[in-house]
Amino acid sequence: MKRWWMAALAAGGLLVGCGGGENLPRGDGMGPRTPDGDVGLPGEPQAPDTATSLWPLTEGSVWVYDIQDPVHGRFQKHVTVDGPRDVPGAPAGTTGVLVRSRQDRVATGVLYEEYSWQAEQPNGLVVRLREEDHRDGALVRTTTWSPATVKSLARAPSALPWSYTNAVKELTVLGDGSQEDGDPTYAWRVVEMGVTVQTRAGTFTNAVKVRREKLNDAGEVKEGKERTYWLVPGIGKVREEGERTEDLASYDVKK
Repeated sequence: MKRWWMAALAAGGLLVGCGGGENLPRGDGMGPRTPDGDVGLPGEPQAPDTATSLWPLTEGSVWVYDIQDPVHGRFQKHVTVDGPRDVPGAPAGTTGVLVRSRQDRVATGVLYEEYSWQAEQPNGLVVRLREEDHRDGALVRTTTWSPATVKSLARAPSALPWSYTNAVKELTVLGDGSQEDGDPTYAWRVVEMGVTVQTRAGTFTNAVKVRREKLNDAGEVKEGKERTYWLVPGIGKVREEGERTEDLASYDVKK
């Protein structure tokens, strides 16, 4: 039987914290590691509750964002959930939820598309298993991680403060076949809950404000590598600030 979590195992394991089941991990825990360095999956995956999920992965859901980018100018991003799909390059039977992003970067005349295979885990984190970047229809970059890297939160923590550190090995294969290795570390932190945020799609009063920071080898935040997300239960990301600004223009989340 195909299982979404098999993709996390195929990607080399999953970072988990102290918590499991219904709760998010409690603060910076990296989870128990197996002898080969991977992290085991905590229990059976659970069906996400779309009404409360901060990152709905229901098939057919669509979000449109207004983007303001310092390099590519102003344009829109259309995000669509295609549903469970086989993960390319992974063992047979390995699946993730395919999320497609299409960006018509009008200032530079580039059509940028991203294919992202994601999975929600029992501990409330959403992980990325594989991403492919396409420019004007041509595959230019494929990225995988070991362990699978955190993409977002699907559930809010029961209390603050809450933070989580995600250290991974990153492999990037460029369109010409050349490879690049990296070992990025990201620090995630829930800044505030019950936040009011205004977007073109409306005003939301129950957002969870999340900060993601990329760290250097000394554990310090890299300048210009901070992102702040506003996540709303049942809707997902409604705003992002940092390296660029994303503002929710419209959405259609399937139940």
